[in-house]
Amino acid sequence: MAYLPSISVGDCATRRAIRLLVVDDQQEHFEQLVQVAEMYHPDFTVECRLVSDPETVVEVASDWQPSVVLLDLHVVSSALQLVRQISAMGTSVVATSSVRLPELAERISECGGVGYMTKSENPEEVESLLNFVASVAHPIPTSH
Repeated sequence: MAYLPSISVGDCATRRAIRLLVVDDQQEHFEQLVQVAEMYHPDFTVECRLVSDPETVVEVASDWQPSVVLLDLHVVSSALQLVRQISAMGTSVVATSSVRLPELAERISECGGVGYMTKSENPEEVESLLNFVASVAHPIPTSH
């Protein structure tokens, strides 16, 4: 399966809406993001999709038009090229990795990415990640 059906977190129309496309091969990480968003974020709603097949990322991003892409650098062999492609579409890209690699932060930025963060299972750190994602998310299209 290329991606899971979208999951909407929250239902209040007055909150800011964010479409988050998560590119990751670990469904547990995706599920934790959704759970933390449900628990901690009264300020915005998050509609999430997970893409585990790197070959379909650009197609899904083009069709669904997310406001931000959270890209696990270890899922895609050509991650920097993918950051360039998605950024060129006008979508914010936040790169993640289970290991902090400071030298990559600058390269991600040079390729158009807006951030680089270490993955964590700690709910407070996941909340910080979601807050950062919300701060860099582009407005979602109104036609979808």
